[in-house]
Amino acid sequence: MRLDPQLGLRHLSVLFLFSVLFCALIAAQQAMEPSTPEAVSPTAYPNDSRGLLRLMNDGLLAARNNDHAKVQSMIRDMEIPNYENWFISTFGQEKGESWADPYGRWLQKNQKEFEELLFRLSQMKGQFSVQQPDSTNRYDTLKGPLDEYLVDWLNPEATKSEQVVRIADFYFVEGKFRWNSNFQFSPFQKPNKGSVVPAKLLTKVQPEYPAEARDHGIEGTVRVQIIIRKDGSVTVQNVLERDPALRPAAVEAVRQWRYRPAQLNRQLIEMQTTVEVIFALNP
Repeated sequence: MRLDPQLGLRHLSVLFLFSVLFCALIAAQQAMEPSTPEAVSPTAYPNDSRGLLRLMNDGLLAARNNDHAKVQSMIRDMEIPNYENWFISTFGQEKGESWADPYGRWLQKNQKEFEELLFRLSQMKGQFSVQQPDSTNRYDTLKGPLDEYLVDWLNPEATKSEQVVRIADFYFVEGKFRWNSNFQFSPFQKPNKGSVVPAKLLTKVQPEYPAEARDHGIEGTVRVQIIIRKDGSVTVQNVLERDPALRPAAVEAVRQWRYRPAQLNRQLIEMQTTVEVIFALNP
């Protein structure tokens, strides 16, 4: 049987046209279908010192570029989510409540001051340094693992007292670094030349001597870093020197102290100071 060459060419033309139309139809369907989202890349700031250092440097770069919107967005992203429950579940009911209240009350004000600090650092010589403290020994009521980081500003050209300056305290919560605005270190703050009236202690609650410490003859002085609020109440920031057996009782007592708040130019202000609680056994 002999094939007609013209008929074969017609068949090939039909097949070619069909292939072109089929490819066009597939392309149109793909264009109409929603695109598959790209795989989510891992966080840019992993839970380690280098991750936080990268975050701080990104904030510093945004400040140097005068990008206020980005700096503000980064600081808002550092808020502790559901902070009331987080503080209580992390540090216990009593300490958690005492820290959650000032955290929420002064959050916006503190964020504004942190923003101003980043812009100030962006005009200074130096660099960030990050370290991870032993949180287990730092907090007496810690309920579980806590990823905590301390950020310093290093400037070897500064005066000796300002070569290493504490900037901020961070926790890693729900996949992100969160700034603990309760710990305010007020770096580079110059003495104010206005009329200052220091806070005055009005009510000093004596600590209850821990039975275990008394039985073992433990004495000593506990130094507690506090913030005296505008209403005269006290927020405990940190315990600087302590014996583990005496620390909880000292903190419990200091939280109950009440002050006449400090004033600057007749305006009530908050004041950071360090107080001492002495434990001495009777002879």
